[in-house]
Amino acid sequence: MENLRHDPTYSEQAIERFARGADGWLVAYARVFGYTVVTLEKYEPESKKSVKIPNICREFDVPYTDTFVMLRSLEVQFAWPA
Repeated sequence: MENLRHDPTYSEQAIERFARGADGWLVAYARVFGYTVVTLEKYEPESKKSVKIPNICREFDVPYTDTFVMLRSLEVQFAWPA
């Protein structure tokens, strides 16, 4: 979090909002236990108004993926009843 506080990329409000939420804990947990974070957010290096999960994942070398990529890799199929 200290790295984030000194990063001029994000507004102070964006950092405070991120610090109050669970996203940072999710990324930290994934890093400690070697998990991949699944999110619909996209990497946005120019984002100033909100701290995106993929941005933080890249900052701390945490793998992340899109929900639909995860579903495809797990070969999930949805079937409607006939």
